[in-house]
Amino acid sequence: MAFKFRRALIEITNGCNLACGFCVVSARPRGVMPLALFESAAAQVKEFAAVVSLHLLGEPFMHPELPEILRAASRLGLHINLVTNGTLLEKFGPGLFAEPCLEQVTVSLQALAALPGPESARVLRRLAAFVGTRPEHIITSFRLRCGRQDPFFKEVSAFFLGAFPCAEDRGRGALKLAENVYLNTGPLFNWRGGRSAGAKSCLGLRHHFGILYGGEVVPCCADYDGALAFGNIRTTPLREILNSPRAAALRVSIASVNAMPDYCGQCGFLQPG
Repeated sequence: MAFKFRRALIEITNGCNLACGFCVVSARPRGVMPLALFESAAAQVKEFAAVVSLHLLGEPFMHPELPEILRAASRLGLHINLVTNGTLLEKFGPGLFAEPCLEQVTVSLQALAALPGPESARVLRRLAAFVGTRPEHIITSFRLRCGRQDPFFKEVSAFFLGAFPCAEDRGRGALKLAENVYLNTGPLFNWRGGRSAGAKSCLGLRHHFGILYGGEVVPCCADYDGALAFGNIRTTPLREILNSPRAAALRVSIASVNAMPDYCGQCGFLQPG
């Protein structure tokens, strides 16, 4: 029986138009997933995951064939979450967001801290305008990850509260700004080397898995260079990769702090026990 996941991550490119201080620098060269490889990956992923996030490293709007990728996802009946830094939403025109596959746009607001103040403010205004023009069924999730005393946190929070005065506090750092529009706040993610005290397990290969732009299958988004890659869809069907003894052993290993691989043990995003 196929192991079922809540989500799959497909990295269509690891290239980005920003150089954020909080992000990692990949050892892999910049590249894009060919459209044909995406179509193969997406067709195979559909069997295993309810939602597909176009995310791992990189900015999806840097892929020159993003409209074709979304059209392929629509043909396959996928449910897509488009994860972006929000600076290039207008690149392909408003028709991009009419694709039936597109169910959520997740904007990582922390990336805007890398921009000069006036440019960051302009992007925020464009994001607020996007809310009013997108198809209403598309969930828009703005994510702000930094300390509440950080000046950037205060600036961005104040902007959204001003732009959406009827926002509802949903608790646990979540605000409902409008119908299907949310602002979610929390601490900044720590990459490998910043493991949180008391962390005991990981949901990689239980909740999700990823496919890098070169076809390598990885257990999670923190494996951005494929250190734990356990197959490649260019040479082996995804069903065979995910149901292999190697995948089963890795799933058990990263779920337990006692047997966790060294690579995972240094991650700052492990789930608390």
